[in-house]
Amino acid sequence: MAIDRQLDRIKRKRMRHAERKLKEAQLQRLRTERSILYWSRVIADLKHERTRAVQPPLWPQEDSKQQ
Repeated sequence: MAIDRQLDRIKRKRMRHAERKLKEAQLQRLRTERSILYWSRVIADLKHERTRAVQPPLWPQEDSKQQ
């Protein structure tokens, strides 16, 4: 009986450890997903900004001077 109780205690300890590690891994995954989303948005903003900065004029400049 004492051996059974000792094995149960060890099993509960391992279970708590495994559950804690699982929770830590899930939190890490959530942080990583948020980081990926954040940096994807930053890159998209920078690409849009660069594209907008080098966009050619929509009409020739001579036409706008005549009006």
